[in-house]
Amino acid sequence: MSTGAPETDLGYELVDMMCIAAAREIEDGDAVLVGMGPPLLVCSIAKLVTAPRMAFVTESGPMDWEPPADGRRAPSQIADPILTEGSAMVGDMVDVLGAFVMGGNADAAVLQGAQIDRFGNLNTLLIGSYAAPRRRFPGAGGNVDTGASAKRVITTMPLEPRRFVARVDFRTTAAYIDGPGARKRAGLRPQGPNACVTTKCVFRFDTPDGGETGTCEMVLDGLFEGITVEDVLEIVPWELKVAGEIEQIPPPTEAELAAINSLDADREHRVPGRYS
Repeated sequence: MSTGAPETDLGYELVDMMCIAAAREIEDGDAVLVGMGPPLLVCSIAKLVTAPRMAFVTESGPMDWEPPADGRRAPSQIADPILTEGSAMVGDMVDVLGAFVMGGNADAAVLQGAQIDRFGNLNTLLIGSYAAPRRRFPGAGGNVDTGASAKRVITTMPLEPRRFVARVDFRTTAAYIDGPGARKRAGLRPQGPNACVTTKCVFRFDTPDGGETGTCEMVLDGLFEGITVEDVLEIVPWELKVAGEIEQIPPPTEAELAAINSLDADREHRVPGRYS
């Protein structure tokens, strides 16, 4: 059946692989704060295939959402009405960002932004300077709270030069800030192991203890089928660290492809032409 976009020679799109590989990062039983955009699809895949016991929570208030048995689709946004139909509880932002996230109960968060830097910080606010931005985005939402308090963060980010920068134009979501010890100096909890899953590869971070030691920088850890180290290095604008042994990420399973094509049949999250 056609998915509404041309397939690669591999039989699936690289954006499919990004979403599926990110879903694999979620551990069964995790309580997860789910961000806007592809993270909604990522966590829906995890719920159906790889982590059925995860608790699916969005900042608008739904907690522990279960996809419906019939007419399954991923939520289009964090306040999609379908989230109220199958949730164990529907609260509000105070419940989610206060009791859940800031209370230290989010095992993980899945987020996306406009920019990410070498320390994993995210920008969802603007491009350019704060005083004279070239472009503004909808805003921070719960990304500030999430970066401060989630136990680990899984980021989805298309591997594009405009998105990967040495230093984000505005730090909306704190990861390892500016290196070892920065989270502690800022009064934030340790965080990790974090991951950044892209349309070509998976990055992890060089810090064994959540930000106290190591360089806290991105490390190329895994490649998707058909992608080389050189393909990644030519996009990342800093001297990227590369793991000694790079994992070859397994391609999607039939169950994962069936789930993503069912959950996003209209390609609302995988917009044709948006991802290269």
